[in-house]
Amino acid sequence: MEDMYGWMEETFRAAGAEVLPYKKYLEPMGDATHECGAARMGMDPKTSVLNPFCQSHEVRNLFVTDGSCFVSLPGTHGITTLMMALSWRASDYLGDLMRKREI
Repeated sequence: MEDMYGWMEETFRAAGAEVLPYKKYLEPMGDATHECGAARMGMDPKTSVLNPFCQSHEVRNLFVTDGSCFVSLPGTHGITTLMMALSWRASDYLGDLMRKREI
């Protein structure tokens, strides 16, 4: 999270924003944090890591169903429910692929 604050400030300054003083709050990992953006979801493998079912474009049997498919944090309220819904959807899709013997 310390690194995140550094990158955030650097990005804002590069965009011409003024960074006002603020309190840097560091929560313990996994406490109330949702690490996002490491495996963007989308249709185009050139701009995303996962398809709309959270399946890797490059590794057919890899499904990523945590918050890393989000390009940004969509808020903290209900995020766990959203992740569970995406996991359920991905599991249904995987089950269909397995029944069809496509994976």
